[in-house]
Amino acid sequence: MRTVHVRVHCPDRNSELRPGDEQRNELIIEDIVSTALLQTFDTVLVDYVTINCSPEDDDGDEDC
Repeated sequence: MRTVHVRVHCPDRNSELRPGDEQRNELIIEDIVSTALLQTFDTVLVDYVTINCSPEDDDGDEDC
């Protein structure tokens, strides 16, 4: 068994994630990560996904 920790920061990219819908966003990320890891491993179990928004930028917008 292997443990893989992933930390991603994409400040200048658009995403399908919706602010305020953390559970849905976590499920989307779980699905994307699982699909990517299945390219390398036979079995994948994603145990824990959390999303932490970056602090507000100069315009008052959160990067999330």
